[in-house]
Amino acid sequence: MVSCSVNAETRALGQVSTCLEHYINVLFPEHESTWTRFEGKLDDDEVDIDIEEDPEEKECPQEKKEDELERKEKKFQAIDAACGGLVFYRFRINVKPTEFVLKLMDHIKALPDTEREQELGKLRHCARWMPLDYICAATTERIKACFERVKADYFENDQETTEDTVAILYESRNNIMIKKADVIQTIAPLIPPKYKVNLTKPTYVILVTVFKSACGITVLKDYYERKKYNLVSYCQ
Repeated sequence: MVSCSVNAETRALGQVSTCLEHYINVLFPEHESTWTRFEGKLDDDEVDIDIEEDPEEKECPQEKKEDELERKEKKFQAIDAACGGLVFYRFRINVKPTEFVLKLMDHIKALPDTEREQELGKLRHCARWMPLDYICAATTERIKACFERVKADYFENDQETTEDTVAILYESRNNIMIKKADVIQTIAPLIPPKYKVNLTKPTYVILVTVFKSACGITVLKDYYERKKYNLVSYCQ
């Protein structure tokens, strides 16, 4: 998910698309296309954020089949987030969004000054790049179940003690049904007690962003050091 100025979504959409297609080959040359990254009931196919289908497709099964095949071959799928100032792409590859964004930010930051400014100019309508590795429906029950997967991937290891700290950051757009307190009360008890809370400079930020009827969850390291994942601000 990439934020941009309201009314600049179309331009940002093109810039993000060009960036993804170019840098996935540069940064992850051995990547492979996939139809779904995750299997099971938490797959984001169940969440109502997809682009509406053309009604005529129902009358043309062959064309619909060919269109579906074409979509399956795409590495990135544009999704209508139904929120102004947001561009959303679904990854159809075996690379996690967090892996891509971190490597992209560090790559551009390390470029020579002139080349770096040129690359940032190509992304001038884009602000924050928020990689959402986990998508579920925006209900406390589904968020709880989804966070169990997040916990298994990030917060369960053999260490008995750790100096790492965490903070929960909640953002909401076009949704009045689920509140910040609901999310914190759902997630906080699931975090292992060895991870202390630090709201000013946490090692990990658990970003929970709700948009329309969907919820994205991700764990971001060095969130504030990376300028809240604002690619341009971080690389300048």
